[in-house]
Amino acid sequence: MAIPPPDLRVLCRRLASTPVDDLPHICPLLVSHVLRCGEVLSAVPETKAKDKSSETATLVHRLRTHITTLLAGKSASGRFAAVFLVKAVVDVGGWESLRASDVWIRGLIGILGKPDPLVSKELCVITLTKIYSLLQSYQTLVREMATPTLPSFVTAMLNLVKPPASSKAPKVPTSFVDTVAGSLSKIVSLYPTTTRPFNAQIRAAFKAYIAPTMSDAVTVPQSLRESARSLLIVLHYTAPKNGSSDEWLKGIKSYTKEAHATADQVFRSVRESWESTAGYRVDTIRTDGEPSGGGDEADELPAWTGVTAGAERLTGLIGQLIKYLKVPTKAPITIPVGELLDLASRITLITLPKPTTGEDSVETNPAISRDEKAELWSVLPEVHMAILNLHTVLLRRLAANALPLATDILDQMVRVFTSGRHIAAIRETVYVLAKELLEISGPGLLKLSVDSMAPVIQATCQDILRVTGHYDPPAGGKQDSSSTNPNPNPKKPTAGRNGAGILNPQKVQSSGNADVYLTITSTTHSSSFSNPLFAAALSLLPLFLSRLPQRHLSPEARGLVDRTAILANSKEAMLASVLNPYKDTRGRYYPTILPFLVRQFPTDQEVEVLRTNLMRVGAGVSQTVATSWDPAEGLDEVVGAAANTGGMEGEDEDEDENMVDAEADADNEAGAQLAAEDQNQKSKAAAAAAAAAAGVWGATAEKSAAEDVATSKPNPFTIVPIDSPESSAERASMKKRKIGEVAANPPKRVTRSSRRKTVEAEEDTSATTTTAEVVEEVATPAPAPVSAKPVVAVMEQKEGEDDGEDSDSGESVQIDMSLEDSEDEEEEE
Repeated sequence: MAIPPPDLRVLCRRLASTPVDDLPHICPLLVSHVLRCGEVLSAVPETKAKDKSSETATLVHRLRTHITTLLAGKSASGRFAAVFLVKAVVDVGGWESLRASDVWIRGLIGILGKPDPLVSKELCVITLTKIYSLLQSYQTLVREMATPTLPSFVTAMLNLVKPPASSKAPKVPTSFVDTVAGSLSKIVSLYPTTTRPFNAQIRAAFKAYIAPTMSDAVTVPQSLRESARSLLIVLHYTAPKNGSSDEWLKGIKSYTKEAHATADQVFRSVRESWESTAGYRVDTIRTDGEPSGGGDEADELPAWTGVTAGAERLTGLIGQLIKYLKVPTKAPITIPVGELLDLASRITLITLPKPTTGEDSVETNPAISRDEKAELWSVLPEVHMAILNLHTVLLRRLAANALPLATDILDQMVRVFTSGRHIAAIRETVYVLAKELLEISGPGLLKLSVDSMAPVIQATCQDILRVTGHYDPPAGGKQDSSSTNPNPNPKKPTAGRNGAGILNPQKVQSSGNADVYLTITSTTHSSSFSNPLFAAALSLLPLFLSRLPQRHLSPEARGLVDRTAILANSKEAMLASVLNPYKDTRGRYYPTILPFLVRQFPTDQEVEVLRTNLMRVGAGVSQTVATSWDPAEGLDEVVGAAANTGGMEGEDEDEDENMVDAEADADNEAGAQLAAEDQNQKSKAAAAAAAAAAGVWGATAEKSAAEDVATSKPNPFTIVPIDSPESSAERASMKKRKIGEVAANPPKRVTRSSRRKTVEAEEDTSATTTTAEVVEEVATPAPAPVSAKPVVAVMEQKEGEDDGEDSDSGESVQIDMSLEDSEDEEEEE
């Protein structure tokens, strides 16, 4: 043991010199001194102590004596300071401090029965829980200290939180009950045999907090609900021998049955079409009075009355089932998946009325009042969200083993989303569940299942674009899905994307309020990017591209997801889009968004690796088309049309077809230029000029395409469509038609004199260009693209070349239309 640290000397001096009533004020300072003395407090005392070591041991003994004296004193302030010091010494003192804490344990338990402030008692509970948790690692100390004192500790805590017989309200605040519940959960899991006799008492003391309702006398915070649920679940640890698994299964089945009984009362205003697959039978429900449930029996939850209270009880019971799937178990268990899905199916079959027409989606009970039905529709979204959360936790617990359940869970999720899409909380819950679902079973989903997720995909993109400021819903709330063009008459202005403008001039004229003329700017897009709804939607977006089979996605859905990924600046989604290209039903690959990814993340290593490893196959037209496209252009129309099946298909497919066809035309032009290089000087120049002036993309795009083929550098971002059997057959048929046209109108061979007369006539009429016909053969494939030669090089000609002979090649027929001086002299002779 080394020289005593100065903090130990200062600590002992302050405890001896400071009045007891003033100790609580300097507790933070005292604790800081203790934390710096951890080495000496945890050191083993030497058998033959030297002078300095003896002094250190004396100071440590003096500190422990001071703490024991304060703990057993009559001053509440001194006991409060002692609890602080015990907690600090135990945290840093190790086994040596635990061995000397027997007297402290008994003193702390004694404080729980004294009229000390509740803060002191709560700190005692925390300190004792820490000591028992540390003792569990040392079996000798468990037998000597934990086993004799633990029953007294549990009894003292239950006496504090047990509600009095005359009132349902507890004697202590809910924060203290929450601390006791957490402490008991820890103690029961560590010492199940010692706490087994208190099983019934713990269950009776905390059952009122697992599923509270508005009928209760006290408001239960969410933290206390979670702590009480965990405590009642870990009670299966106390089962004798190997019965913990059976006890766990018995508990989850009992809560499932209680949830069905509560649903019988809450859903009595509708005629359910559900039939149980787990053997549950609905009892005859009375229709007079208000729905009610619960009771005062030992095995019953507190009583409740009313639809709202019943929905709260049902939501709480589902929360208890969720907790069963979260809390670790003592032994392997069997999850009653069939019974859980049976309960979920019953609840999700009851959906909200249509928000547009108000028409009921399920058959209602005419014996129930309209007010009770309206109350049911108001609380049903909370129950639906609880069921979706149950599905999420079930998927996380089962992981890959949940694959057989994916279809049923997806159907229930889509059913709930369709009826409650206008509620933001339901959308957020669905996004979280959809992410878990796609991670497990996304690649194996059938086309019917993928098509059913179209509303989820559209809503995800809308929520992301709304937060990023690229899309605002119509002022009327729900977007009209019957029209794909919000402004069919471009001459008449409509409300802007931010809500500016006047929608109904007649109402403005009839209204006396001048505020209707003001331009109001919406602040929806300025909402925080940390919004949970936005975060859930943004994390789900990349999975639409990486986990869904792209062959099952419609073109409009894929186009909307790509636009959203670009506008939201989502690197994960854009990477997924590039790595999973879209291929339509005709086998054509749609243009990649790689240029946008490189432009937005130019220094990212992942993007750089992806860019450098993509092979360049095509010409530079794809880059011109891709970089000139604005993803925000026409976004309102695209999002609005996504509500209709195939609403965007016509527009997006036409646009994509034009882009693909334009690339094919550019390839044909490049091929024609390469074939024209073997002609004479005038024919090559004329062919290059004709190729630069022809095409379907407009003069600017065609000129850029011709320059790219002739002189530009390779485009590293271009992905050329891979020829499928269908596209190859179409190209072959086009070549056959060209040959047929040439065969129908074959070129006429003329004499040299007639050629000269033709040239002289063209010179008289100031003709500056000549034409050349190139006929491609079908039998041989097109030559591989090579770099085009500059025009200056084309004008060069070797000396001694015989221009009088017609040039025939194996791939094309060329007609020489030029004349030389030597040929003119021969003709005159």
